[in-house]
Amino acid sequence: MTYTPASPPNFSSAGVLIAAHGSPNSPGGPSATRHHAEHLANMEIFAEVSAGFMAEKPFVSDVLDDLESSEIYIVPNLATMGYIYQEKLPKALGLTGQVTERITPKGHQRLILTEPVGSHPLIVKMMTSSIEATLKAFAIDTDDTALVIVGHGSTKSRASFQQTEKIASEIAQFGLADIAGHKAIFKAFLEEVPFVEDWRMQTEAQNVIFAPFLISDGFHANRDIPLAIGFDPGDLDFQANLAQGKASETMFNGQRLIYLPPLGSHPDVAEIIFSRVKQAQENFANT
Repeated sequence: MTYTPASPPNFSSAGVLIAAHGSPNSPGGPSATRHHAEHLANMEIFAEVSAGFMAEKPFVSDVLDDLESSEIYIVPNLATMGYIYQEKLPKALGLTGQVTERITPKGHQRLILTEPVGSHPLIVKMMTSSIEATLKAFAIDTDDTALVIVGHGSTKSRASFQQTEKIASEIAQFGLADIAGHKAIFKAFLEEVPFVEDWRMQTEAQNVIFAPFLISDGFHANRDIPLAIGFDPGDLDFQANLAQGKASETMFNGQRLIYLPPLGSHPDVAEIIFSRVKQAQENFANT
């Protein structure tokens, strides 16, 4: 019997909607999401690729209505399967589950909601690679260094806390658990305890690296977290580093602080988006 390998998936008639939260307070917030949409569109794998946002224009519902493909993959450019993923996004798009069938003026459409970008296994590898490169580039003494993973957190869902905790645990398995000779990896959050502004209660290490577990390059990453830990978010060099995906450093009360850029602008995010679509196609092709 001759073995015939499975044909690669054909998405030439499928559409992709990359759905992000966005922020009306941060004009740069949606830039990474738009960039990934443009990158995927230029690859000419899909019939159409667009980006939409929950909190600013173009809104996800309007973008979805403009898509003409009969099969549309909705990829949440979000960190976790939290409140926005489970409640806000489905409500905004009129989704009835992972797969939604609907009739529109353009005809029948099949909407497939994928898992979010932030729960993909590649995220941990991306963060670990960034941390290791920073240790080398800044010649950091690992005998007196702590790492703080900063998540969003939420009072409406435990998903952000749990995913941030999972990320911290998996990063430790890459050999970063003992960079200070003792407990060296901590978690902090924007909207729940332990709050990021209280990070000094967790560590007195001479060098403290802050790695935001945020997919967006918006207001939280560009202003809220840096301000809470001791950076000046209005500093031109700081903003230039963020725009270029580079780490920044500052001295604060005798401690050396290193701030890593968020994951949103990393080129591998486009690969994750494509991976999420392929995974969803495999899971729901025959449903």
